[in-house]
Amino acid sequence: MASKINGLLNQIGNSFLRPKGQMGDWQHAARTFVDDYYRLAPKAKFLYHAYFDINSSAVLMPQLTQRHRTELGLLVRSVDLPRYTVKTVTLNQYNRKKVAQLTHEYGPMTFRFIDDRAHIVNMMWQSYYKYYYADSITAEVSGSYAKNAYKSYDAIRGPHGFDNNSTIPFFNQIILYQINKREYISYTLINPLISTFNHDQVSSSDQGSQPAECQMGIVFEAVKYDSGTVDSGNIKGFAQDHYDKLPSPLSPLGGGTSSVFGVGGILDGAASVLNSASKGNFIDAAVGAINTYQNSKKINKAGVKEEARGIALGVAAGVAGQALSSLRGTSFPLVNKTTSTVATPTFTANPNEPAGGGA
Repeated sequence: MASKINGLLNQIGNSFLRPKGQMGDWQHAARTFVDDYYRLAPKAKFLYHAYFDINSSAVLMPQLTQRHRTELGLLVRSVDLPRYTVKTVTLNQYNRKKVAQLTHEYGPMTFRFIDDRAHIVNMMWQSYYKYYYADSITAEVSGSYAKNAYKSYDAIRGPHGFDNNSTIPFFNQIILYQINKREYISYTLINPLISTFNHDQVSSSDQGSQPAECQMGIVFEAVKYDSGTVDSGNIKGFAQDHYDKLPSPLSPLGGGTSSVFGVGGILDGAASVLNSASKGNFIDAAVGAINTYQNSKKINKAGVKEEARGIALGVAAGVAGQALSSLRGTSFPLVNKTTSTVATPTFTANPNEPAGGGA
């Protein structure tokens, strides 16, 4: 009886030291997605930024570029990243099927904007519409759309359609940034044009309480890729308007903490100081170094020992918790010192089960 129990315990213990290549438990996912600073973890969809590079010479409403240039990107609710379709043809090469590439096409991208109360998105569309198309401007002239406006040239009060002397592009480019771990991947749309623009609907039903939005379809001629670190100036329009620039109280610039291993602690502060210095931010590095030094003076040997003990207990609790969850409902025998092993249950992993409910 005892040998069987020992064999079970050895098997459970070996599960935490499983050789590489064998089927693993939750630790397999942890080693894949958590190790090496979450290098292989999936990106979060909400970490993005959009920048619309609008040509100031093409804007009929100057406040759009003078005041709201960066705010327009903040109103993007969602956007599709670039999509590609590669056209191929299947040829017959001596009865052997051969697939050849012909060309590739860019799929249209859909931007969904918050229909804001400052009318910034509406202002952008009005500027674009009036720049390329004469209809809305001509419509402001009395009699331009009268029934007899087509009978005589003198009766036509202004141009119509795509006849507005627009020679330079409205958008120089549109840039999308996908942000992750203080780094970014950028997608620059070359020569973008609006293919569709839809205002939302108004409704007095239960959907009337939903936020109003505008949808805009964009077509373009090419995509340029880039990558880099999320530093000041690297991402256009990012961290400028309506951005909280006060340092976190956990960061070295915000004071940090009197911890050694934790967030905002001594080790974290030292790494932050070196990172700032390597990028040439010497003022931030100096402030961080001073705060880290001040926090280091508050640490004593007992505090370090207690913090290390807390970390060890936390790790042990995690391992023990995993072991208990795998032993749920198992009862262990009690060794009788006078005779032999007696199968008397003394432990049940599930407190809701009765003491005699063995495995």
